[in-house]
This record gives sequence, structure tokens and C-alpha cells, in this order.
Amino acid sequence: MPEFQISRESLEARDAVSDCDSIAQRIESYRHLYPKNNPKLIVASESADAAPVECCIPEVTLEELSADCLRSALAEHGALIVRNMFSQEEADTLVGAIDHVLDACGKSRVERANLSGTYHNPPANMLSIMPNKGMELGSLRMFNNASGAAMCVEAPSVAETLLQLYEEHGVQKLVGDYLGEPACLSVKKWVLRRSKLPVDKAGWHQDGAFMGTDINSINMWIPLTECGGETGAPGMDVVPERLHEVASSDGATFDWSVSDEYIDSSAFKSQPVAPVFGPGDTMFFDHLYLHRTQSRDDFTKVRYAVETWFFGASTFPKDQIPMAW
Repeated sequence: MPEFQISRESLEARDAVSDCDSIAQRIESYRHLYPKNNPKLIVASESADAAPVECCIPEVTLEELSADCLRSALAEHGALIVRNMFSQEEADTLVGAIDHVLDACGKSRVERANLSGTYHNPPANMLSIMPNKGMELGSLRMFNNASGAAMCVEAPSVAETLLQLYEEHGVQKLVGDYLGEPACLSVKKWVLRRSKLPVDKAGWHQDGAFMGTDINSINMWIPLTECGGETGAPGMDVVPERLHEVASSDGATFDWSVSDEYIDSSAFKSQPVAPVFGPGDTMFFDHLYLHRTQSRDDFTKVRYAVETWFFGASTFPKDQIPMAW
């Protein structure tokens, strides 16, 4: 029996003030820290004599997962899927929490004032830590709201619960071993998601296009409901291969995105795929993996997910607002 179990009752029994203070301290600890110059990178430039590998997304069970397994999968294929990493009960609890957090974020300031701090209690230093202060924080919140998302740290009790859940499942050690140093998280890129339909057809991107490539990173994407393939809920469209640089943005909507035409060209060794995910499955990938929210016109189901970007404690993108674990 796990030592730590998540439920709605345990979430709402937490000390919201203490959790808010803890998240504020995690953010504050990186205020005056900067990444190393010329760090040793996990993903190096592609070697001219590198042996070709099959374009696919490797899959393992939780029992088979290790830092060596993760390192090998990302080095050769760019991603790894871990089946049933989190339980159905954990996924269901997080779905309910996401509903509460996103609904609270969508309310007016007056309406939020009457809410319990469990699902909305942003730490005060979120404003001052942003490079452009209120303008940037406001833009982030508008962008997230438009796409059905919220920064996890807007709800510190949910954030602290997730960190405990990750530790219970060995994620802290796994990610630290993969990165070669303790991990930090990103305030901006630790996100709770509830998809909006229809899905925006644009969106092919590599996160390194706006985070930079002189970093060490890994993203843990956890779908909390069945999605992808023909399930009726949007999963993830991916180009299933190891990329070593940022793809061209020619013809794309944004300078950090990739056009459908470029995806359909002969620039890649493989065609996009849309894996099927079950609740609590997990997909790991880094800042050079090319992906988007699965795009089709006939989706009828909402997909819930948690996205958590980790960086090396000395190899992080400062503008993504690192925070201590």
C-alpha cells in the first residue's frame, strides 16, 4: 500500500496557507540563480556516423522503467511511453481537481474571493518573478484560459499534492538520474489541462523553439482520461523520431511553430502518429520533440492531462521561471 494516497478529501484537508508559502519559497529559491554557461548537454548534435534506428515510440511498464531505459529511449527515439504509471483512482481525483482549478481561474476576482484556497490561492511572488511583471502574468493567464489550462502553481495545494504523488512514484529520483543533477520545475510549464473543442489545427512545435536549446529538459505528460487514436478525445500528434535541432518555421503561423506543409514534406524520416493513451499512462519527451495536441474535426470527448516540465538545476531556461523541488 503506498504511503501517500491522493483523494478529494485529502486535498481539501490540506493547509492551503502552508502550501501557498511552500510554493512561494520554491519560486523564491531560484530568483537570483542563473544557469551554467556552456553546460554539458544530454542531447548533442547528431553524429554524422550515427547508426539509423527505427522511428517509433518505445513503450514500457512501470516495473521496467529506469533512468537508463529513459535515457536510451529518448536518445534513440525522442520519447518514451510508460503504461499505467498512475492509477485510475489517482487520475480520477486529478480530473476533479482540474475542474475545480480551471473553474476557479475563470471566475471574477470577487467570485474567487469567496472560494476555498484549495483550488485557487496563487502565491504573491508569481507577479514579481515574471520578467515583465503584471503584463506577462496576465498574458499567460489569458493564453492558458483560451486553451483550457492553468498553471499548477495557481493552486498550491494541488501543486504540493502532485509533488508528493510524483515522489511516491519515484519520479524525483528518475528525473534527477536522467538529468544528471537534481531537477527543478517550471512555473510556466507545469500546467493542468482540460481540452477545449474544437482543437486548434495549428500547433506543431518543439518547446525548444521558445525555451532555447542550451538546456537539459524532460517533460512528463500525463493523460488522465482515455485519448488519442480513435477514442474520440484529442491525444497527441507526434513525429516519432529523435531530432537534434529546431525545425524550420517557414510558412508557420508563429516563429516557434512548424507548418503542416513542412510536416508533410520529406524533412523527416517518419510520418506523424497519434498514440492511444489510457488514464494514468505517461509520455516523456524533451524540448526537441516535435508534437501538437491531436487535431481532428470529429472529437466529441474532453481530454484531461497534467504537463510537468523538469530542467537540470543548473541547466534551465531562466525565462520559464524555474522553481525548486
